Amino acid sequence: MVFFVSTLRLVLADIAVRIAFVWQGHRNIGMILITNATGFVGRAVVRRLAAEEADLRCLLTPSRREQRLPEGIPFSTVSASMDDLPALRTAMQGVTAVLHLVGEDALGREARLEHYAEHTANLIEATREAGVRRFVYLSRLGADRASAYPIFRATGEAEAEVRASALDYTILRAAVTYGPEDTFVTMLAMLAKAMPFVMPLPEPGPASFQPLWIEDLVTCIVTALERDDLIGQTIPLGGPEHFSVEQMVVHVLAAVGVRKRLFRIRAPLARVLVEVSDALIPRTPVPPRWLDVIAVGSATDLATIPRHFGFEPRRFAQGLEYLREKRAWRRNLLRFVLGY
Repeated sequence: MVFFVSTLRLVLADIAVRIAFVWQGHRNIGMILITNATGFVGRAVVRRLAAEEADLRCLLTPSRREQRLPEGIPFSTVSASMDDLPALRTAMQGVTAVLHLVGEDALGREARLEHYAEHTANLIEATREAGVRRFVYLSRLGADRASAYPIFRATGEAEAEVRASALDYTILRAAVTYGPEDTFVTMLAMLAKAMPFVMPLPEPGPASFQPLWIEDLVTCIVTALERDDLIGQTIPLGGPEHFSVEQMVVHVLAAVGVRKRLFRIRAPLARVLVEVSDALIPRTPVPPRWLDVIAVGSATDLATIPRHFGFEPRRFAQGLEYLREKRAWRRNLLRFVLGY
């Protein structure tokens, strides 16, 4: 009886989500300002919203690296440093909603992670002063302002700024996200192709991972922007399966068609090796923050996306089809390391 009641509640909740999506989805919400539109997630969001004929403005921050915007898509751009409030206020003119999508690919040494929460607070202040109400923030699973790991502490502090803002916010905590042009899974594939005989791997702990397909994340972001019933919520997002880091690597090896023996490295030694490579080469293929993510994990309840958004996310093995395409993996890795 208890099982029947629980199942009925889940079914009714799913129906309610679908009705809300149909009723509120794809409404015209005006001009949308997107941060980190040149990043992995940002480019995918811009492509999706542009396909739905949304009015977009991409906020570009100064960077020494090339900023890749989607091509052949109509949108406007504005340049502003995240610590330049007057420029941020100018960027907000005519805006009705903000998507703050600064993700892992923008949180390296150049982004000055220690100022991330401060920059988010500046964006919030400019948003409030412009009279903009809707604010969607893409965070990460494991975000915690009390965390010992900088990337999780910074995103946790940014979340606190969003909650204290009095804006109509939605916080989405995403698992490790993968897809064409990603940083994590694609780099694993390049290393798998380049490393001779073995695949080095930090000694795994008890952490679990729930890899999330990029288009499923984009669907959640766009839906959150359009649905008022998600205002004030913090929603964890992950794929439909739990993996250890070893299991994830095995799936990647299979997708790129190589067989390698996994060579486990004790966590302290792995951190030393990564920090040395980070100091010696222009761009390390394994940034130190990856070790933090591997230590903490990236997983949540398997039913969060079906419950909140009414669809089943793609399975990891199905989403890795893009890795089967023939590529110059070793050359791409060299270009990445040299910063090209």
